[in-house]
Amino acid sequence: MKKTALFPVASLIMLAACQPFKGNVSSKGIVVDATMNTLTVLSDRGDTLSFSTMDADRTRAHGLLIGDTVEVFYGGEYSKGMSADSVVLYPRQDRADDALGSFLVCTYEGILPAASCPGIRYTLTVRNREHSGDGTFSLTLTYLEAENGQDSSFLYTGKRFTQRGTPDDNDATVWQFVTDDGKDTFNFLVESDSALILLNDRFERNDSEQNHTLVRIR
Repeated sequence: MKKTALFPVASLIMLAACQPFKGNVSSKGIVVDATMNTLTVLSDRGDTLSFSTMDADRTRAHGLLIGDTVEVFYGGEYSKGMSADSVVLYPRQDRADDALGSFLVCTYEGILPAASCPGIRYTLTVRNREHSGDGTFSLTLTYLEAENGQDSSFLYTGKRFTQRGTPDDNDATVWQFVTDDGKDTFNFLVESDSALILLNDRFERNDSEQNHTLVRIR
């Protein structure tokens, strides 16, 4: 699997000169980059602002995706890469009819086997309307102890589609996640309301007895 950085900021926008901010303030803008523990937004003033979210309160920002509107709260004068105090998400509104229901956000997690490290932690957040098979997702793959004993993480974002049937069950429900750049696809069998099982590109289960299940955590 090719792991690439998604949506480099330089290719999306022209950098604008940032005006200094003082005191306890917040900035609202569009997410243009959301790699692990780093958030970059294009503010409604036209400034490009980047923050560290390592210690930020992100309880109101589950399922953050490129293109979302967020409000970032921080203290003191703004400086590039400074720590954010908290991040609040204002989900982008799809054009789907309101009859499809309200937006739902669910997060699944599990440590799956890997050939070159002790395991890969999958953290998958899915956002969709209640009665729609389509949606959006963000997936973080953390390769445990992969780089000189340190974890190494990669973020993927894109769209979710719902497929019907697997080779051994015509009625099975499969969620197919396609990244925004179209280079990677992840297939998961919907085992239950709280569990997903990773499938291969032919919608088949892994032959090994190792765990390939993600469990809903919120």
